[in-house]
Amino acid sequence: MSTNKRIDPAIIAALIGVMGTICVTVLTLIANNYLSGTQPQATDPGQQPTWTAPATSTIPPTATITNTPQPTDTVPAGDPTSTPAPETPTPAPTFTPVPPAIGSDWANNCISVLWRPFPDVVLPTAGNGCYAGQINFPESFNAMSIEGGHLKFLVQRSVDNPQVYGLFAPLPANGTVRIDTILRRAQDGEIWMGIFAEPNITSQGLVAALPAGENIRNRPLVQKKMPEQVEIHRLENFPDDPTQDPPQYSIVFELMNGDVRIQKLSVSETEFSAVSLGTAQPWLFVGYQLAPGNNRLEGEFLNLLVQPQ
Repeated sequence: MSTNKRIDPAIIAALIGVMGTICVTVLTLIANNYLSGTQPQATDPGQQPTWTAPATSTIPPTATITNTPQPTDTVPAGDPTSTPAPETPTPAPTFTPVPPAIGSDWANNCISVLWRPFPDVVLPTAGNGCYAGQINFPESFNAMSIEGGHLKFLVQRSVDNPQVYGLFAPLPANGTVRIDTILRRAQDGEIWMGIFAEPNITSQGLVAALPAGENIRNRPLVQKKMPEQVEIHRLENFPDDPTQDPPQYSIVFELMNGDVRIQKLSVSETEFSAVSLGTAQPWLFVGYQLAPGNNRLEGEFLNLLVQPQ
């Protein structure tokens, strides 16, 4: 009698489970080795293998140069803490005319602004280096004007004390100054042409005076030392041509090293005394002195010629 032994199905199922587990483990190890390439295995039997990412190259940082503007004193407009600088306008160039030289101005019907009125008054200018219009002194009927190259003067005024009016102009230290005078009327007062150390009749100086008189064709020349007005010389029969109507009187001032001397054109002898000014900057004066009483003076200065030496 034969006996057939059958294997328990439970045992079979357990074996199949063990074999499946082994297969899954083997397949997992193979897959991990394939994905990790040359990844080394852990040497510790109890440590699970880990995956390490391959090394990557890192580009070294480079310096970046930024153009930073230099700080300025003015904060840009719009900044809440800034005060925009006001615009500075560029002034337009102005042209200042050169005043005509003393001696050349009268010939061009100009009274150069280089002349200084005495007493000092504010005068309007014409914008070309000349005074505008006639020169009016504070009192009425007391003025000077330029016409036909002549500096004309006219005064009709009664005064109680001597008063002087006229114009001062700077001169070179050395040289000569010629000036002519046409005399039309000389009632009281005197016509003055002089050289002073300063633009003031109270400074040291020398004056050639034509005194008042009825006979205007034959007036003497009186030389006065200033400011004392001391008469130091008198020349009678002064006019160059007594027949000329109106008469014309011509004189020359010589300037040398601070001294001044008067010379008469028609007189050859040097009989006039020199006066020391004590300065290297002399001033020419043309004008008149009013005397106490009723003054009526009228005439012209002309042919002014300044020759530096």
